[in-house]
Amino acid sequence: MKIENITIVGGTHGNEDTGVYLINQLGRGNLQKKWSDLNIDLLLGNPKAYQQSVRFIDRDLNRSFASSELNDLSLSGYEANRAKAICQKLGAKDAPERDLIIDIHTTTSNMGITLILADNKDYNFQLAAYIQKYIPDCYIYYIPADDYSGSSEHSFLISMAPFGLAIEVGPIANGILRHDVNKKVEKVINAALEFISKKNSGVNPVLSQSVTVFKHKKVVSFPTDNTDETHSIIHEDLQDNDYKRLKKGDLIFHTIDGISFPYNDDDEDDLYPVFINEAAYYYQNIAFSLAIKISVNTKTGLQNI
Repeated sequence: MKIENITIVGGTHGNEDTGVYLINQLGRGNLQKKWSDLNIDLLLGNPKAYQQSVRFIDRDLNRSFASSELNDLSLSGYEANRAKAICQKLGAKDAPERDLIIDIHTTTSNMGITLILADNKDYNFQLAAYIQKYIPDCYIYYIPADDYSGSSEHSFLISMAPFGLAIEVGPIANGILRHDVNKKVEKVINAALEFISKKNSGVNPVLSQSVTVFKHKKVVSFPTDNTDETHSIIHEDLQDNDYKRLKKGDLIFHTIDGISFPYNDDDEDDLYPVFINEAAYYYQNIAFSLAIKISVNTKTGLQNI
């Protein structure tokens, strides 16, 4: 199997400027010349939202690629139409013309470099494991569709190709650029293309025997009062502690009345918070997500996870 047709996307969310800057930078550089064995396409995901420096105009573009919505011509709104336009460029979801998609994102949460996998395919997992080997301080975050949305199908942009991953880097404020963040993303992209090129040439890149993977389990909402208004904030003890184990009794919220609330769920799993206090999720009242931490053998992959 050869992965030859690759799309790198920036600006799927219009206020995440890093991805837009990177695809412009890569377009001006010698990316295609350096990886001459690959057909690399660069795509600005949501140009109108980028022009207005907002996450989206009508709805989240990165939640707009479910087959049912792509096939529904009655859906209106900018992102619904933009998703269909991207579909025409990348090929239909059930007949993709691109082999792999890399989607660049940033977060206001303290998640460092995070590689997001949306399925359990061995190629995607090995790609992430290879990147982690050469960038040891990055995390792998696996989001199965059924655990995330209750559906067998993801609506993420990366679901428009058989293979792919999303790059999430933070913390960085929305609508700004940082040189250090740009360098981190570029390093991830080059490591990914190196893995793909090696595999295409018949070389099996050396991987660690096992890697740590954080598997999405659930989201935690901000508490609300009897008027449904949010009346609490992330507690300072939790803030910026993404990927650190959350124990029962740890303080997670502080209310407008000065009361601190602990985490008190009777969950059998050890849980790790991610996307803590992510600005983009405020409109959904989401405070953070919780994941379980697992060690995955690189030979057996995520198939049984």
